[in-house]
Amino acid sequence: MSRALLNELKARQIAFLEARLVSEAAARDFRERLPAGFAALLATPLGELIDAGAVARALDALAAEESLRRAVRPAAAAALAALVEAARAERRRAKELMPEGGRDKLDRILEQPKIVPERLVREVLESAALDAVMRDVLYDTLKEFSEKVNPFFAEWGLPALLKRIAPFGLGGVGKAMGTLQGEFERRLEPEIRRFLQGFSRTAMRQVHDILIAKGDTPEFVGLRKHVATWVLEQEICALVGQLDAKSSALAEELGADVAAQVLRDRPVRARTSEAIAAFVAAHARAPLGEVLGRFGIAPALDFDALAAALWPLVRSACATGPVRAWLASVVEEFFDGLPDGLEPSA
Repeated sequence: MSRALLNELKARQIAFLEARLVSEAAARDFRERLPAGFAALLATPLGELIDAGAVARALDALAAEESLRRAVRPAAAAALAALVEAARAERRRAKELMPEGGRDKLDRILEQPKIVPERLVREVLESAALDAVMRDVLYDTLKEFSEKVNPFFAEWGLPALLKRIAPFGLGGVGKAMGTLQGEFERRLEPEIRRFLQGFSRTAMRQVHDILIAKGDTPEFVGLRKHVATWVLEQEICALVGQLDAKSSALAEELGADVAAQVLRDRPVRARTSEAIAAFVAAHARAPLGEVLGRFGIAPALDFDALAAALWPLVRSACATGPVRAWLASVVEEFFDGLPDGLEPSA
């Protein structure tokens, strides 16, 4: 067999493969062989499918600043933007997205003791913002109490008694009482504020102690369930309705920053790589299907749907220049390795 004939066969083989791999016949073959291929995948030992060291290096590559800037951050921002946009358009109430039995499970979670961390309650209640709110509330309460209950100035107190004693007028006494009341209130206000500087924090600590002591009583469990019920009764779009364009943009930027930082963080990457390596080492010799079964995972795939979803990707990949060049190089390697003057074996 001459070299010219070998070259012609080589060219025809390359052309055949390029056309065959993107044809309708290839699509049918892909669908028909997909179940057997998936079964073979499940029968393959995990250690042959996952190289823990390679995964660790891939994570390091993703954590490179160029990758974070050009891929990770834009992808995270786009995903979050799509999620927010979908939520804005969702008119159903949150409870309509709950699966059957989901509300019962949520209620059981809310019934668990100590579900709200004590440290979180303390941090919130002892914040400067809530301390200022408590001072304002207590100040208004004490002021109103003084105005309405103080026996010297309240309408039911000393003024009422004086009117009964002198029904035709108090003359200068009434004026003096008014002056005295004004002076009293002027002096009382700074005293109240000084008192509240320390007492408001004491009151907050008392609120904290009460919340912790009674946090698991039926009344507080009912409160948690009431809040959950309120949230579930709201339309999804209403729950994100307060996010304007600026807030949405900031949320997208924050999501991208968090995703980038998680990958950038060396201790996180190290722990992730160690966990993957330990998992692979523990199950390296077991077939993938058996490993999944140990965690209660038993894939039941619709191969028609899977093939329809995957084939466009496979076909497009086979049609790309690099893949076609690789296939051609494999065929060329075979034919170029044949000796000149090759004759069919007897």
